[in-house]
Amino acid sequence: MQQNFKKNMLLSKLPSIDSLLLQFNDYNKEIIKKIATNKLKKIRNQILDGDSNIIKKIDSNDFIYKLKQELHNEYIKATSYSLKTLINATGVVLQTNLGRSLIHKNIINEIIPILSHYSNLEYDLEQGKRGERYNHITNMLCVMFNVESALLVNNNAAAVFMILNTFAKSKEVIISRGELIEIGGSFRIPEIMESSGSILKEVGTTNKTHLNDYKNAINENSVMIMKAHKSNYEIIGFSKEVELKEIITLCKKYNLIDYYDLGSGYVKGLKCNEPSLEEISKNPPSLMSFSGDKLFGASQVGIILGKKELIDRLKDNHILRAFRVDKITIAILQATLKRYIDNNLDEILSIKMLTLSLEVLQKRAEFIINKISNFYNPQIINLDSLSGGGSLPNMKFSSIGISIFIDNIKINKLEILLRKRGIISRILNNKVVFDMRTLQDDEIEIIISILDDIKGEFV
Repeated sequence: MQQNFKKNMLLSKLPSIDSLLLQFNDYNKEIIKKIATNKLKKIRNQILDGDSNIIKKIDSNDFIYKLKQELHNEYIKATSYSLKTLINATGVVLQTNLGRSLIHKNIINEIIPILSHYSNLEYDLEQGKRGERYNHITNMLCVMFNVESALLVNNNAAAVFMILNTFAKSKEVIISRGELIEIGGSFRIPEIMESSGSILKEVGTTNKTHLNDYKNAINENSVMIMKAHKSNYEIIGFSKEVELKEIITLCKKYNLIDYYDLGSGYVKGLKCNEPSLEEISKNPPSLMSFSGDKLFGASQVGIILGKKELIDRLKDNHILRAFRVDKITIAILQATLKRYIDNNLDEILSIKMLTLSLEVLQKRAEFIINKISNFYNPQIINLDSLSGGGSLPNMKFSSIGISIFIDNIKINKLEILLRKRGIISRILNNKVVFDMRTLQDDEIEIIISILDDIKGEFV
């Protein structure tokens, strides 16, 4: 009886929703009301359950003040942007978790009118009727890569699915066992084949596949030979794979579709062993696909190139609607292609960062180290940068970095302090390391300012 009386007393101390909302006139009323209602409901349940902590909380003199503060904090958390800019000091250029390829500011400025005005996205100006959005990039892609037609989907995983679903549903697709790749997010070719309705026919061994392996696997249910570029790993040593040109010839002989999943989509500008789209275009396969936001340097998109009759069949697949790209993607890709055509690789930031000279990186490091305090024990060091993003897996790019640490402070704590302020670094030899290769020019002063701010917490 006495316990119920105490509970009723506590319940009576709770403010009404209306009285609470009087303090939040500048907030979205619907959202703050939901937050306040849920908060009071939770407190009531805690009272009825006899929660000792909430009883002490309500009995305190500043209960209402703290309740309002909690409502404010929850409102800010619910209505603030969670997607924000970060400084990539890891040295991994195409860092998937940090957004992969960057888009040059000139490209962003160039496409702003397309985004802020109406456009001919799907309007044929010549005929005055509905057009096709893919036409805006088809001509450029065809001229650049010696193909008959092109199609865009939202990423290369969608491209693989679309191609298999369109041409190989309930049919066999022959692929080397050494190319049954898995990329980030547990995307595996065998699973995507199963989802698309195609039948996997693996040939060869993990380390060796011969032309006869493909040839011997061909039967009346075969429709395609798929080659998948090992963009995120390499098989070295006692190994062999069949060249693309041999697969193209074999497919022509047996009237099969030859499809090359390129993965990262490298065009030019690097000294590397990655298959170049420029080189492949000299004898292109019937179909090929690759990602736009890796070495290609554009936004996320799956680019499919190939014979017109095959691309037209892909366009007839109703699943395409689910994978359709928007005007932002098309505008960025169009502007990126123009940079390649004009040989303006300085505005393809993925390529620019990977080709920055050690001299430029050294000057960047010297500028920073001359501005920051000896409190951090800074040193200029040699590093190896990586491409990342499932590309150039065994290729390292010599780089310059800065290492820092604070005496008597655990290195993990310094990394956390930097991360909370938006600098993503890495720890090497018990020191925090900033790789100069992935820093942008307008981030240098920000780093210096953040280091000054952190120093103020200790001095």
